[in-house]
Amino acid sequence: MHELLLSLGGLLAGMINTLAGNGTVITMSLCTEIIGLSPSIANGTNRLGVLTQSITGSYGLYKRKKLLLQGTYQAMECMMAGAILGIWIATVINDAMFRKIYPWFLVFVFVVLILRPERWLKPATDLDYKPPFYIWFIYFLVGIYGGLIQLGVGVFFLAATIMLHRLPWSHANAAKIFVVGLFTIIAVIVFSRKGLFDLHTAIFLAIGQSLGAWLAVRYLHHLPQAHKISYYILLAVTGATILKQFLW
Repeated sequence: MHELLLSLGGLLAGMINTLAGNGTVITMSLCTEIIGLSPSIANGTNRLGVLTQSITGSYGLYKRKKLLLQGTYQAMECMMAGAILGIWIATVINDAMFRKIYPWFLVFVFVVLILRPERWLKPATDLDYKPPFYIWFIYFLVGIYGGLIQLGVGVFFLAATIMLHRLPWSHANAAKIFVVGLFTIIAVIVFSRKGLFDLHTAIFLAIGQSLGAWLAVRYLHHLPQAHKISYYILLAVTGATILKQFLW
């Protein structure tokens, strides 16, 4: 039953992460609340599925000539640098400390979901627009966050890329999927060597997430209803997990 739940949860998370972001809430919640892993080990275990869904999503976009990365290379470099630092921080925080801060990351993501930042994600209209000088530092901070916890990093990258960098959604979302896959290769290697990794759980999550990413790229990417349903699922799962973390 656990394997089935992991695969189905991974399927849902893979679709949601490829469509926009925040699907990691589902896989982290499964690992901590159903499987019983500690948050720090769940944080490492979750990365294999993130990697496989990123590879599947990137390849799917590439096959359809939609892996549009023009104008995003510097952003991805800054994010990679930050992610490496974030991964290192995650390995030096002890399990007791991670247990204390993990519920607050969930609260943060829940607030972001309530605010729905995608409502303000508008494509650029000014062809002469130049991004602010601090945009590269923001990408670096987003990278630290992604390397440390992963929760919601896709949404933050999209917000920076579209609202501040003013790149089109198609380029921003393709870069998000691609760069998350790049730094997650490092995360999987580091977390597995540090013992912050449950291989059995990770494999079933990865199977589901890969299939979810493939389905999202092939069938769901342009369906507005899919985004709406994803949003309400995330809201419900995040809210329930927060209540469990703080009340029980």
